[in-house]
This record gives sequence, structure tokens and C-alpha cells, in this order.
Amino acid sequence: MNWLRWFILFTFLPPILSVMTGAVSLSYLALLPTSVLAFALLFESPSGFSVERKVEKTTLKVGEETEVRVRLTVEHGTGIVLVGDVVSPALEIVEGANRHVFFKLPEKRLEVEYSYRIRAVKRGTHTISPVEVEGRHFFELEEPRYALLSEKAEITVSPRIVNIGRFVPNRKGKPGFPQISRAKIGTPSTNFREIREYRPGDPIRTINWKATARLGVPLVNEYEREGTLTFMFYLDSSDSMAVGGFKESALEVAVSFMLPLVSYLLKRGYRVGVYALGHGTMITPVSGSDSFSAFTKFLLSLGMVPTEESLSMAVERSRKILNGQVVPVVITNLTHSNVGLVELGLKKLLAMTGNVPVLVDIDIYDELGAGKLVSLMKRSLREDLGFPSVVVTKDVREGILKFLEVVS
Repeated sequence: MNWLRWFILFTFLPPILSVMTGAVSLSYLALLPTSVLAFALLFESPSGFSVERKVEKTTLKVGEETEVRVRLTVEHGTGIVLVGDVVSPALEIVEGANRHVFFKLPEKRLEVEYSYRIRAVKRGTHTISPVEVEGRHFFELEEPRYALLSEKAEITVSPRIVNIGRFVPNRKGKPGFPQISRAKIGTPSTNFREIREYRPGDPIRTINWKATARLGVPLVNEYEREGTLTFMFYLDSSDSMAVGGFKESALEVAVSFMLPLVSYLLKRGYRVGVYALGHGTMITPVSGSDSFSAFTKFLLSLGMVPTEESLSMAVERSRKILNGQVVPVVITNLTHSNVGLVELGLKKLLAMTGNVPVLVDIDIYDELGAGKLVSLMKRSLREDLGFPSVVVTKDVREGILKFLEVVS
């Protein structure tokens, strides 16, 4: 109401001065603010808002861009119109602006359009809030008119998945491991594993008709496969993976490493599972390339959590699935603070599965400008553990190649 106070002051001040000084001409100075104030009283705050917002693409990969277009219409009133939305920090505005100010003139509909471009900088499902519109009277003689219009927009961002098959040479397998470039499907045994939803390609004979009729969705019985190698990943999602910041943390690098590797292994018939260390959730080992969508959904929604869940606790909670030919893989950011717990978990995996676990150490310190000292310290920690290890940096291709060399 500051504008109103000033206009009232300038409206009554000249007559008062005229009476005090006897100069009648001073009273005429009140005509201008009085006229403007009278004019302002004739109009209401802007109202009658409508918004149309279109997002060019709602499915992106990290680094890709999309355009957001907004069309605003204001039917009534006179004054200032503020319009904008709130964009997730994982969607960086690279061109244009998402907030604007317009002026609504009397007796004339306001129709405006604006656009801005955003770039995906982090995997996950991110949102753009509904469009906020606020209409303000020029002299704040009325309360602002406010509206929240349109639905929130969801944008799904996935990491760029490198095509492993293009740069992975054929290798001969080492004792205890099959040749990694060849599938080892195995034949179904009579050992029941679980009931799951039907996927294209499942044999009709495996359909569980009773469960299907009870729940109303096609369900099948899944049995353990004989001779199928299983890769069980334990992905650290605790706050130890926060190094690197919001956009390019160690967890983001780990997910970028895992997705193409999981796709590669599934296409070759291996069984793959993942346990989110910290969340206490997992995907039990499955096979078949059609299972990849479940891993994508699981990993894209995975965030960091402060947790007291140790690797040993995660291994114990997944004990039931650690049977058969299982290769345990632990993915973490190895530091002085967690090396002891990691060692205990690796030893427990070795004792439980009989197979030597593989440690994947996410090391992005050198790329963050921390120098090579931290990387050398991490190297010393890995050597002290004595388990096969793989170092993964932001360029995950080298890490994937090294991992396949270790397990082949």
C-alpha cells in the first residue's frame, strides 16, 4: 500500500499548504494525483487467467535439452501480471527465463507467449511446478489475484548408456567364469524361486493360473536355472557417495556405470540382481533383456540416504538369493571411514558364496581438482583389502572394460 499512501499524501498536502500560506494556487497541485487516484479506482486487479504450457520432450538423457513454451491470457482488470514456474535444480535453464512481468491495459485482453530451454544435468524424474500467475493493482488498492494453473510437468532423465558391445573385445574365460561375451542361459530346474508378473516370451506352461485369477494380472512361476552365472551388485547409496556435488556425485557415476553393464549382462543371458545399500531395497536376480526396464526404474529413482546399514547387514538380508554361481560385486566410494565395514562385508560375501567378490571403487577426486593424493590413498586402501578391484571415473567406459577383464 506504499503507492496509495504517497498519492493520498500528495492529494491532501497542497490544500493544506494553501490554507496555511493563503496561496490558493497551491490547491491546484492536488488535481494531478487526485485524477490519477480516481482513475485507478475505476479498475480492478488483473484476473481471468488461463495458461497453456507445452514441454517439447519429457524423456531425456543427461546433457540433452528441451523447450518449454507458455501461453498466458488475462481477460479482466488493469495492472501488473507476474507469471512463472519453479524448475527442478536438476533441469538447468540454458536459454530464456521462466519468470516474466507483463502489463495489463484497460479494456484489452492480454495475450502473451514466452519460452525457455532447459538442459538435463542429473538422472531421475524431475518436475516443473504448475504455472503461478499473480495480478497486482497498479496502486495496490486491492489484494493481489493469485492462481496456480496447469499441471506439474514431469521429465524423466536417464544417464547416457554407452554401447558396450562396440568396444568390448572377445575374451577367453578364466577358470570359474564363463566367457563374458557368450551367454550362459542354463535350463530351468525344479527349484521354485518366485511368482512374478508375466513378461513377453515366458512359456505358457509357467503361468500360475490360480494366482492370475486371484489378482487379475498374468503371473508366472519362476524356477532357478541350472548353471547360470549370477551377478549380484551391492550399490552403496549412503551419504559417502555424495562426493562430487549434486549434479555429478559418486552415486551418479555409479549409476552410469551400472546401467550399460546390467544391459550387457542381461542380453547375454546372465542373471543380475542389485541391492541398494542404505535403502534396504533390491531387485532379486533375474535374466532376460526384457528385465532391463525394472533396473532402469529402480536406479533412476535411487537417491542418497544417511544410513547405518553396513555391507554385512545388507549381505545378511540378501542371504536367500546368494546361492548357486554368484559373483558378488560391491560398488562404493572407498575411504578411511568405511574401509573397515567394507572389508567385513567382502569377507562375509566370500564365506557365503565361495566366490571372490569384486570391489568397484568410484574415484572422481582427481577430476574434482583434489589432486592425485586422494586417489593414491584410495589405491593403498584397495591393495590392503586384497580383493579384486576396479576403479571407475567419470569416463565409465574404462571402468566397464576393466570390470569385464576381472570377471572373465
